[in-house]
Amino acid sequence: MNTEQGRLPSAPESTQVVESQYFRRVLGHYPTGVCIVTSMDPEFGPIGMTVGSFASVSLSPALVSFMPTRDSATFEQIRASGKFCVNVLSYQQEDVCRLFAERRRPDKFANLGWHHSPSGSPVIDGSVAWIDCELDDVHVAGDHLIVVGAVVDLHTTEEAGPPLLFFQGGYGRFSTLTLTARADRDLSDNLILADAARPYIERLSARFGVECHATGVIGGDLIQLAYSGPSGGSGDTTKVGLRLPFLPPMGALFVAWEAPSAIADWKKRLGSELAEDSALALERMLEGVRERGWIAPPADSRLVAVEDVVTEMAREGEDDARHGQLRTLLQDIAQRPIEYGKLPYGPMHSISAPVFDRDGRVVLMLTLNSIDHADASLRRDLLAELLDAADEITRSISGVSSISLASQI
Repeated sequence: MNTEQGRLPSAPESTQVVESQYFRRVLGHYPTGVCIVTSMDPEFGPIGMTVGSFASVSLSPALVSFMPTRDSATFEQIRASGKFCVNVLSYQQEDVCRLFAERRRPDKFANLGWHHSPSGSPVIDGSVAWIDCELDDVHVAGDHLIVVGAVVDLHTTEEAGPPLLFFQGGYGRFSTLTLTARADRDLSDNLILADAARPYIERLSARFGVECHATGVIGGDLIQLAYSGPSGGSGDTTKVGLRLPFLPPMGALFVAWEAPSAIADWKKRLGSELAEDSALALERMLEGVRERGWIAPPADSRLVAVEDVVTEMAREGEDDARHGQLRTLLQDIAQRPIEYGKLPYGPMHSISAPVFDRDGRVVLMLTLNSIDHADASLRRDLLAELLDAADEITRSISGVSSISLASQI
C-alpha cells in the first residue's frame, strides 16, 4: 500500500491485445449454467434466447443479470417489453438449449410446453427454476450489454433434477461427487470454429436461399457444426450436431492435402477394397481438389439419397439403421464413382470449400447444398461467395492456405 497517499497504487496499463479465440478457450475452463431468457412480444408472441452469463447481483434489493451481445435482436424485443423471465434449464433439456440457440427458428415455442409467469413471460416446462424480472438497468460492456433485472417472483422445481452445465464445449450436469460435463478438447476447438463460421453460413444461406453448413472432424466422424437453411422444406430442420461417417468419398477436402498414409486410412474406412478403376477415380477426384481448392460433385440421385437420410437423422434422430444406410450409399458411390467436373458445366449437387488452420491443415469444410437448380451464372456466383467466405474464416483464425482460392474459379 502507498502509505503516503493512503491508497493502492494504480495498476500499470496493459498493452497486450488478447486474441479472441484464445480468450474463449481459456474462459472455457470455467463451467457456466445454461438459461433461456424469455419475454412476450406484443406482435410476435413468446420470444427467448439462450444465455450462459446469468448471475445473481444483489440480495437487497433482489437483482440478477445476464449479458447479451450488443447486436442481439431478441434482446431489443425483451428491452421493449420491459420484463423477462430467466429459465434455469435442467440437465435433461439440452435439446431446448440447442433449439433456442438457432437464430433462424422463429417458431421456437411451437412444440414446447410452457406457461405464463406472474408478469406474463413464458416459463418453460421442466426448468429447474425460474426468476421473473422487471428490466432495471442496461450497461454497455465492450461488445456485450450487462442487463440488470429486478426480481418480482421466482420458484424452483426440485423434481427437475440437476441444472444443465456448459463446460469446454460440452453439455452435462453436476452431481454431488463429480462434474459429468463433457470435456472434449476436439469438440471445444470445433465449437470455436463454428462460432467463426456461423455469420458467413447465415449470410450465404440468406442471400442465395440454399442450405449452407460447416463441417468439422472429431475422431472418426464428420460433425455438422453450424447450419443455416432456407424456410420451408428440410431447411426447417437444424442439422447441427449430427455425426456422419468419415469415409470415401465424404470428407474428401479433409484428406486431399494430407500425407498418403492418411489418405490410405480414409480409404480403409470403407471396409472393403476398391476395384482398380474405382481407386483411380478416387485419386483423380483428390487431384482435382488439390488443383482447384474446392469440390463440386455433379447432381446424382445417390447424393440426393444421402441428403434424405441426413435430413431424416436430423428430424427423427441418429440410430444404427440410418448410419448403416449412409455407409451403404457411400460404399456404392465409392465403388461406382461420380466423375467430378469443373464449373460451370452441368448441374451441381453441392459445392464445398476448405478452411485452413495455422499449420495449413483443413479444419473446416463449408458447403452449399442442393444447388442442382442453379444455372451456370449462379453456380459461378455461389462458388465465388463460398470461396471468399472460406478465405475470410481462414484469415480470422490465423490460418495458412497454400492455394489461391480466388484464382481457381
